[in-house]
Amino acid sequence: MAIFFDAPVSPDDITVFVREVPIPANLTLSNLFPRRYVADNKVDFMEIVHTNRTAKFRSYDGRIHVSSRDTGSEKFVKLPPLSSSLNMGEYERLQLEFARNGGTNQQALAAAIYNDAQNLTQEVLNRMELAWGDVMVDGKLSINENGLVSEADFGVPSTHIVAPLGALWSNTAASVPLSDMILWHDVYVATNGFKAGSIRTSQAVMRLLTRNTEIINAIKGAAATVTRVTLQELNDLMASEGLPTFGEPLDGSLDVDGVTTRVTPDDRVFFLPPTIADLGYTAYGLSATALELVNANEADMSFEEAPGIVGVVEKIGPPYRQFTFVDAVGMPILVNAKRLLVADVK
Repeated sequence: MAIFFDAPVSPDDITVFVREVPIPANLTLSNLFPRRYVADNKVDFMEIVHTNRTAKFRSYDGRIHVSSRDTGSEKFVKLPPLSSSLNMGEYERLQLEFARNGGTNQQALAAAIYNDAQNLTQEVLNRMELAWGDVMVDGKLSINENGLVSEADFGVPSTHIVAPLGALWSNTAASVPLSDMILWHDVYVATNGFKAGSIRTSQAVMRLLTRNTEIINAIKGAAATVTRVTLQELNDLMASEGLPTFGEPLDGSLDVDGVTTRVTPDDRVFFLPPTIADLGYTAYGLSATALELVNANEADMSFEEAPGIVGVVEKIGPPYRQFTFVDAVGMPILVNAKRLLVADVK
């Protein structure tokens, strides 16, 4: 049995607190994509296939051309729960100390709860960042952990999952990354009808490009005796070829069960749209815990306020044990997957 514990911090206060915890700067993808909140535990969305149609000339008094409407396919994605909790060891130690001494220092107890809540919220945000890294690689979110096995395929076109036609970019003498990127960007434009807005990749790939023979020859000339160019020169070349330029490198990593894990592989190159919100967003929905808060006497949360991360202090038992719990349902959503192109280059 679980009941909401009458702690020094109310469910409303702790939920307001966890929702104000900022996304850390090192969570690059989570900061890149906007958040949206839905009053459900699933997301349904329409992917519109826009076609660059034209009008038709006609003779005077001739029949007016009847155009076609864009088509769409409705999709539903179930939002998986993600949560974390901590036994309230510090809280219990303080509570026992106060009981022995007859103290009533509620501020120290509340601080212990808020510290745990901030750490747990950070864990939820970190897991969402890893989910974004998974989605960016192939347009799919694959989960196999803690009893949940699922996959959401957002349908990145097969022509947008690419690799160099010749040598891999790690072969700086034989590979032709400029030619590769021109070809891939032509595919992107043909699919979307507009240029990509930026390219993101790892620092390792960017260093390979600055030492690549084709790149150096394009910038300095084949007769030059230089062995590398600068990142600024590389981006100037990209712009002169009508290609998107490189943004800040994607090299984030997080601890997963004691193992340092990259958010995105260091061998991928991502072509992204001019407006990142056109590609996707982070969806947060309505968790079972939030519904309990809506219906509980201990909280004043309304149904409209319920979507998003929530935090509570709970007591479970018997035997009784109390802990801080942060809960959410959510996942990355690609609303227009054809606006992503991914190359595996190393």
